[in-house]
Formats: sequence, C-alpha cells, structure tokens
Amino acid sequence: MAQQETRDSWEEALASLARSRGSLVALLREADPAWLAAPLGEGAWTPLMVAEHVALVEETTARVLRRLRRIAMGESLPPVPFVPGEVREGRPQAPEAVRPRGGLDLEQVLLLLARARAFLLEEAAQVPPQGSATFPHPFFGELDALGWVRAAAHHEAHHLRALQGARPPS
Repeated sequence: MAQQETRDSWEEALASLARSRGSLVALLREADPAWLAAPLGEGAWTPLMVAEHVALVEETTARVLRRLRRIAMGESLPPVPFVPGEVREGRPQAPEAVRPRGGLDLEQVLLLLARARAFLLEEAAQVPPQGSATFPHPFFGELDALGWVRAAAHHEAHHLRALQGARPPS
C-alpha cells in the first residue's frame, strides 16, 4: 500500500473514497460508450469491467467490515479459509470472487457501484475503526477495519488513475 494511504485516518479514508467515486462515476458517464465496452489491451478488461471489479471489491470489503463488527461485539464466528493473493509478472491478480463477469451496461455498473458503496458505508458506520479484530487481506495481510477501508480507498484510486490514463482524448 502506498505510504500516504497507510497514514490516512478513518475520516480521510472515507473522504478519499467519496472523491474517487465521484471522479469514477463522472469518467464513466462522460466516456464514449465504445471505449467503455472495449478491452483496454489484449486479454484485458473493459472499463466497465474494471468498474464492476471495483464494486465487487467494495462489496467484499463491506462483508469483512460486518464480520469485524460482529467479532468486536463478542460473537464467535467460524474461521474463513485464507487464500493468499497471486502476483503475476509483478502485478496482483484479482481473486476469483472479485473478477468481473462482464456483460453489464453502464447503468447496471453504476447501480452496482452505488449499491456496493451504500453497503460499505452502512457497515463502516457501525464498526470500530481500530480494534483487535482483524481479517487477512489477500495482499496486505492482517488488517483491522481501518486497514480495510484504507485498502478500498487505495484500490479504487488505483483503478481510477489507470482508467484516466487509458482514456483517449476527447
């Protein structure tokens, strides 16, 4: 994770998520529909698939926050098998659960993004940002709730920058 993200407070991480989501939605709405549906390279995802992936990661993050909240409340939960992330040619590969299926149009992707963000914010409002409860991230190891929100903010910002760099000039 980049140095700045590791120092972000809870509020800063949530503000970063809000900024990047506004920029991502604006980019998607303003983009040429043909670009949105075209792979960004050979064997690569389309911009719509990248956005779908961002939503899937955020939904997973919300479920992790829910788990951390339940543990913080004293609930005993069964362990979840840890699957470490895979790095290929120096690049992290999306775990199966957060790989986009594709085939969604812009409005469907925007709805998926909105639902995932609402779920994340709902869970973030209820979980203690820092605590003894952690859950392993596939690439960053054991993280508390703050770590998971920081990771989500870093993840969305990373994909937003990549899409901004790949977008053809208007």
